[in-house]
Amino acid sequence: MIFRKLKVLKELIMKLANFKALIGIVGVCLIFIIAQTSQVSAISVKELLGLKKTDPELVENKKSKAKQTTPSDGQTGNTEWAKTSVQEAGSNPQIDLDYVSLLLTNMNQQEREKVLADQELFKQVIENEANNRSTVSAAIANNLVEDRNVEFMMRRGAENIMREAYLNRLISSKLPKDFPSGEQVAEYFTSNKEQFVVPERVHVWQIFFKKTDPSDKKATAALKKKAEEIISDLKKGKKDYSNIALAQSEHEQSKALGGYMGLLKTSDLIPEIKDPILKLKEGEISKVIESETGIHILKRGKILKPESLELSQVDQQIRQLLIKQANAQLRNAIFNQARKEYPQAISDNKLEEWRLRLKTKTNQ
Repeated sequence: MIFRKLKVLKELIMKLANFKALIGIVGVCLIFIIAQTSQVSAISVKELLGLKKTDPELVENKKSKAKQTTPSDGQTGNTEWAKTSVQEAGSNPQIDLDYVSLLLTNMNQQEREKVLADQELFKQVIENEANNRSTVSAAIANNLVEDRNVEFMMRRGAENIMREAYLNRLISSKLPKDFPSGEQVAEYFTSNKEQFVVPERVHVWQIFFKKTDPSDKKATAALKKKAEEIISDLKKGKKDYSNIALAQSEHEQSKALGGYMGLLKTSDLIPEIKDPILKLKEGEISKVIESETGIHILKRGKILKPESLELSQVDQQIRQLLIKQANAQLRNAIFNQARKEYPQAISDNKLEEWRLRLKTKTNQ
């Protein structure tokens, strides 16, 4: 009886031992799984893409270090112009109504109305802007603004925007609202009538065979013979000009139009074509014409003589031209005045010194 109880007790102890072993195995497995999970998290897609969060303490240290840095090589060390609110440690500014309002203000009226009229398009524009801002936040968090080249391009971009805004405001304030007036437009037209003449033009058709090798006289002779046979068939009425152009011409742009080259300015025609085409009668087909690029069979259409335009036909063109000229003159005047008031000390000697130093540095 006693031996039986001892046997039962022994079996119970063995089971407990096995159970503890099982618990131990399970525990080891859990630890392994947790360790593996932690390892995967430590090498996340976020870090691989460089989207790491900014360590506030690290940012403060860098700020302190930046304050202690002494500028060198002529640099002022002031990059406040390149900083935005997103550069604060751990910050990620959100797009708000004021931001969206400014975004739309800087669109042209047609684009702005289109965006506001379409709910889906409006959402898409804001989503795109959100992507851009988030990416900028990530770039700043990863200290990209500390890269000297990036810093320079940011400064230059900001200065370009400021310069153009300044020029546009000054020009807008100097030009009268009604510029140019009707009298100014009429005066310009009267003084420059020769500019407002449509030159002589001619309707031209061609069948073209390209020279594969200009130096191959035998091949060129074969193309000429082919062209002469086509001309003979055309003059006898055996074939149609447009059909031959469509089927055989090697000038891709005109062949699809039955050989029609368009209404061309006679002054723009190459000499090999200009003289023969002007000697033809309307509807007449030329002899074989050779140019540097190939063999031509020409057909002349109507010649339109030079035509003087009326003021009403060129009023808007003159207005745009006068505004463009006035803008250019005012921009030059502003540049000259700015250089006088805020001069840049650049001498020829200094320029040559810079050039030689940079040239030497580049060649090293």
